[in-house]
Amino acid sequence: MKKRVLVISDGIVHPSILARRNFEGILTGIDGIECVFSSSIEALRSLSGGGFDALAVYLHRRAVSDEALAVLDDFVRGGGGFLPVHSASASFKTKSRWFDVIGGRFIGHGAIEPFTLRGTERGIFEGIRDFTIKDELYLHEYDSTNTVHFVADTEKGPEPQVWTRSYGSGRVCYFAPGHRAAAMRHPGTAGVLARGLRWACGLDAGAKEGQA
Repeated sequence: MKKRVLVISDGIVHPSILARRNFEGILTGIDGIECVFSSSIEALRSLSGGGFDALAVYLHRRAVSDEALAVLDDFVRGGGGFLPVHSASASFKTKSRWFDVIGGRFIGHGAIEPFTLRGTERGIFEGIRDFTIKDELYLHEYDSTNTVHFVADTEKGPEPQVWTRSYGSGRVCYFAPGHRAAAMRHPGTAGVLARGLRWACGLDAGAKEGQA
């Protein structure tokens, strides 16, 4: 039976319509995954019904209700999967609970320019080679317990771009790039998102997030 994933994605510029289409195309092409799409962050409330195995979020919003966040927290703690992408970590800036689940908080980004996602502890992403994209390089404050899989090397040191973490009984995989549609078209991006969502859903249950 396929895993059901609630995908909440919206935006015209950030993220762009084309970037979102590329993202949605990646998710719908993953074996074992059935996607249900919504443009409203309040759709988080539907996670309480037991009909979903995971959640993917790719948008940029300022407001979310405390009730919706409580449902998200319970869902992931209870064993649900969560794939937040790009500007998800820059949303809901006053809601610490949101960042507790993601495992990081956006603090800024550099210019749009090429950078390489260099594998550090590949784990569930074993076999995905380093790849270069042209995008915003997101900077974060992040939980030191996260398992960082890919970084971008900067003058100040390596900056995490892909991490996984446990939250209660749930699994979280964050992917930082995603401003430009071209970045979302890259085969490396597709590979990371597919592996990350499958792992969050428990489809690759034998793979350990920190496995070398």
